[in-house]
Amino acid sequence: MHVVQLQDYSVPPQGSGEGLRDISFTLATGDVCAIESPNSDDAQLFLKALATLAMPSKGTYVFNGQPHDLRRYGDMLCCKQRIGYVARDAALISNLTVRQNLLLQRYYHENRLDIDLEPDVLRLCQSFGLMEKLDQRPSLLNTMEIQAAIVIREWTKKAHVMLLSQPEDFIGHAKFDLLVALFEQMIAQRLPTVFLSFDQRLFARFANRKIVVDKGSLTMTVPGTISAGSP
Repeated sequence: MHVVQLQDYSVPPQGSGEGLRDISFTLATGDVCAIESPNSDDAQLFLKALATLAMPSKGTYVFNGQPHDLRRYGDMLCCKQRIGYVARDAALISNLTVRQNLLLQRYYHENRLDIDLEPDVLRLCQSFGLMEKLDQRPSLLNTMEIQAAIVIREWTKKAHVMLLSQPEDFIGHAKFDLLVALFEQMIAQRLPTVFLSFDQRLFARFANRKIVVDKGSLTMTVPGTISAGSP
């Protein structure tokens, strides 16, 4: 089943990139796609396009078989709620504690505030060393702790798609085994995943499709020899 489709999709360039021009792309259940690009801004732009964070100049965004007009906030929001996005431009809400940030989507869907973190979320917090920080606001956390909280929030939101930019930097090389375990869970659940990484081990072990973004175009291949995330 196709979870995300971009049809004749164009996105204006950002930074030093060339943008995306009339690309078509499908992401299906079980796909684990690694991005390769000679321009890091274009690689990031493609992830943002999938995450509905880069407004297209033309084209159609299809999510779970339903076309959406991303200029309409309601259309964009219903997609975004089901997309896990872990990248440097992701953020926690500054006036909420870490615990409240992790519970925010449940507050909304369950329409109640007397809930707490589930055991699997607490186990992740323990693994990432956040148990003592759960009732602090993001301003009291260091950068790695904030990034770890974002990983946990996005992973536990029950997303239909997971998008990751350099996840090794979020988790830290010292916790690489934890990152491998998260990827293994994604694959076991056949969660459609797109990632950009400079760690060759992630490419070699997990990717079953390669996305090359170059000069505004997009090419799909089955991974063979991959030069991880060319800057």
